[in-house]
Amino acid sequence: MKRSPRAVAVLVIALVTALIPGAVARAATGDLTCTGNFQFNFDPPLTATNTTATADVGGGLVDCVSPNGRYTRLKSGVRTGVGTVSRPLGTAPCAPVMTILEGAVLTWNTGEKSKFRITVNTDPSSGRLTISAYFTSGPLVGDTANAYPIVLHTNADCAVNGLTQLTSDLLQVTWE
Repeated sequence: MKRSPRAVAVLVIALVTALIPGAVARAATGDLTCTGNFQFNFDPPLTATNTTATADVGGGLVDCVSPNGRYTRLKSGVRTGVGTVSRPLGTAPCAPVMTILEGAVLTWNTGEKSKFRITVNTDPSSGRLTISAYFTSGPLVGDTANAYPIVLHTNADCAVNGLTQLTSDLLQVTWE
């Protein structure tokens, strides 16, 4: 039985596609990406013996772009939230090793508000290292935002007074 070159090409493409997952698949385009910053404040300060505190967060987002075009109206935002922070007993005061759980609100440049739950885990003994937020209402509901801090630091006097702040002056956030 003689096969046409076109039939052979289609068969080869089908085999390659089946044998190499993702060979022709394209990555999903995200809903939004922004540059931003944040500051978590801890009260009382975290020390080697004080391992839990209230955590509040403030921060901003700028230069937002919607790669898939669904959220082009969202250009910037301001976020606030409150929750708790915990970390293992004996952790050095200045070590940014912790788990933070918070509820927060992001007010967009449009006046719209998104509510979300923040999970920050920088403690490798507590699972995967993450800074993420699951959006529960408003724009981007159902999306998860992942933050990637480029600059991260603690309060300068943490060795003496305990950890009162964890700040990122520059981070990239993407929503999927």
